[in-house]
Amino acid sequence: AQQLMDHPDHLQPARVVVVQRTGLTIAPPVDSFEEVVIGGRFYQQEVEARPTVGDWVLVDPETGALEEVLERTSLIKRLNPAGEVQLIAANIDTAFIVTSCNEDFNLARLERYLSVIMEAEIQPVVVLTKIDLTADLDEYLDKARSLGGDIPVEAVNALDEDSLAGLSGWCGAGQSIALLGSSGVGKSTLVNTLCGSPLQATQTIREDDAKGRHTTTHRSLHKLPQGGVILDSPGMREFQLAEAEQGVGSVFADIEELALSCRFNDCAHGGEPGCAVRAAIEEGRLDERRLESYFKLQREEQYNRESVAERHARSRQFSKQVKNSLADSHKNRDA
Repeated sequence: AQQLMDHPDHLQPARVVVVQRTGLTIAPPVDSFEEVVIGGRFYQQEVEARPTVGDWVLVDPETGALEEVLERTSLIKRLNPAGEVQLIAANIDTAFIVTSCNEDFNLARLERYLSVIMEAEIQPVVVLTKIDLTADLDEYLDKARSLGGDIPVEAVNALDEDSLAGLSGWCGAGQSIALLGSSGVGKSTLVNTLCGSPLQATQTIREDDAKGRHTTTHRSLHKLPQGGVILDSPGMREFQLAEAEQGVGSVFADIEELALSCRFNDCAHGGEPGCAVRAAIEEGRLDERRLESYFKLQREEQYNRESVAERHARSRQFSKQVKNSLADSHKNRDA
């Protein structure tokens, strides 16, 4: 509402609920326009400036043209397998990081998701699904809670509405929730049960390896009976960090706090004398796996962040060259 004061009165706000290759689906519709084409000028900007699901946008009611993407409160993004920044969702308050109680459960993957979510300053909630199919629920809960004492963990049967009562506190009016996780962990089933209707297609997992099949083909927002909205997204086999230095630090705050007590400021936590991190591992206060995951995500984040910065620099240089070339052609034509 504050941002609207800085724009022409005739432009109308709407929220992006679906992004397709052909354009956007918005809600509520602006005049008779529910589908909005993304203009070419948005593709001339960096990826982060383009609209994504959850964005608030301004639309011209006379032409149906997308005029502006409003400033965001949060943005979830990753590097796709091609090494390019991909926007997942904007203006999200809470992220349900969904994993099932079977072979899909992976602490390193959860730490990866958490790094991205905490970088965006979004409240994470780890949601364990398929609890009706395991006899070792306590083991899964213990592992999930080892990620950090402040991260809520909820165990649910996505088919049972009563089982989802613990999630209701994040689903109220004005709240936006994103579901993240692999294929087959029950994200679409969770959406259907929370919404009280079969909005998303679902499939069973493969019995031979517990891996899921892709059922959701694109990201989309859905209204919740409690008043909020929820985003379902396709399962992502790869979730490379784009820019998440602070997020990695937040997920591994225990390690970074230990590092402050190391004898040397540049301690690499290898074989240096007086290493507080190594001492914690030897005393059983820190899991070696967690330190290895920290190192891996740190290296990946730094490499990807530098790659993205270089790509942005090349893009800006190319745009500058195009503008200069157009300006020179106009001058020559006028002469």
